[in-house]
Amino acid sequence: MKRLLLAALFSACLLPGASAAWWAENDYATGSNGLKKDSLTLFTNLAPRVTAGLNAAYYRDTAAYRDRVYSFRLPLTYSGDLFSVSAKPFVYPVSGKTRAGASGGKVYLLAAVNEDPEAGYLRLAVSGAWASQRAQVTTSAAPKTFSQSAYEVQVEKSFFNQFFFLASASGFTKPSGVSNGTLLNPAMDQAELAYLGTFRQVTAIPEWAAAVQIARSMKPDFDSHLYAGYSKISYRGANAANSGIAGIKIGITEKSTLDLAYNFYKDEGAVWKNYYKILLQVFF
Repeated sequence: MKRLLLAALFSACLLPGASAAWWAENDYATGSNGLKKDSLTLFTNLAPRVTAGLNAAYYRDTAAYRDRVYSFRLPLTYSGDLFSVSAKPFVYPVSGKTRAGASGGKVYLLAAVNEDPEAGYLRLAVSGAWASQRAQVTTSAAPKTFSQSAYEVQVEKSFFNQFFFLASASGFTKPSGVSNGTLLNPAMDQAELAYLGTFRQVTAIPEWAAAVQIARSMKPDFDSHLYAGYSKISYRGANAANSGIAGIKIGITEKSTLDLAYNFYKDEGAVWKNYYKILLQVFF
């Protein structure tokens, strides 16, 4: 599939340039606490069924991450007739200012349970991810290194290629020797390990996350999709969070799409946060 998770829901209908030799995506988000988050990815077809990419990203906010946190990824996908396999290694170089960084990877398998060109499809996806983090903790003067892993299951269903539904659930292992109460500004976004359903970076350690997403294709009248989603994130030793997303993905030309979306996020017991996303996809 073209992208993982939510975007996989739309890939069959919103890839006007799927046969292109290469294409690019720019994913920009902004919002509460002065959040600035930008990601640029270049993709190419290494073979008829193999896609590779190169991604560079950063985030920054005025609440806890005044300096930019950079990260890099190398996504690789094999797309078969009945299944797709993706691997995404990533790295957060250790910053001299935050003294934090991370590295790891995620493997994702998407299998077709039922594929009907007219009635729709049913797909099942499973993924596993692992990361090693280095971050400051309150219990030690020196940065501490610890590992995490996460596992996720998704079910994706379409009805007559007009209505789409996706549900996902994920669990995160408990890292040894650290907690959300002792970690100081860890760098890694936990969305590297599993889908969390928010545009902001999530650096606190989750226990589990669950999400539902729906979408409506406006074709053939309009080359667009409307979508919405809700997710619940349970953190270890900290208040849970609720997140909701609503947006529209529009085909601008035969070789470009624009995704505009809004995200509200709320830690229980805290105020609402508001975030906005613009994602531009161009095929060459």
